[in-house]
Amino acid sequence: MPKEDIKKITEYIFLESKPQKADLAFVFGTRHKEAIAKAYKLYNSKLVTKILVSGGINRVTGENEAQKMSRELIKLGVDKDDIFLEDKSTNSLENVLFSKKLIKEKIGFDNIKKIVAVVKHYHSRRALMTFKKHFPESVKIILTAYNIYGFAKNNWHKTTEGKRKVMGELDKIKKYLLKGDIEEI
Repeated sequence: MPKEDIKKITEYIFLESKPQKADLAFVFGTRHKEAIAKAYKLYNSKLVTKILVSGGINRVTGENEAQKMSRELIKLGVDKDDIFLEDKSTNSLENVLFSKKLIKEKIGFDNIKKIVAVVKHYHSRRALMTFKKHFPESVKIILTAYNIYGFAKNNWHKTTEGKRKVMGELDKIKKYLLKGDIEEI
């Protein structure tokens, strides 16, 4: 793959914001402990006071993602009253849509001005595109990403798994843009 293409893809796919204070951390469903560590770091450093964990039954482990993440966060010291659970979703779109309903009912969008989304590094753009399409414009979404699968932003193109995941994201973005599930940013 030409260097120019690698650079364009890298800049397009891998997004992240500087750490900053937000009203809520939003953790996309996952089985990866790196997401819990990232959410706990935000909470422990007082950048967020509430965490919403989202995710239903994981296809690999058979466990409920949100419930497991909640248990792990509580073990680390997060107050259970500071955790909101959305435990029915099966994909990123459902994570956002089901959590939107939960936020509306339990917190209220008048009380949410900024959300920090905890995302897999290669999933950051699609996550932001999903929020843009479905969340109120008044809510600012910032991203904090974690690395998994043994690759990072600077070397994804050098690993088989990195190429598979990143190119898969490009395909998903094209597909979901056509379906109208996400919106370009």
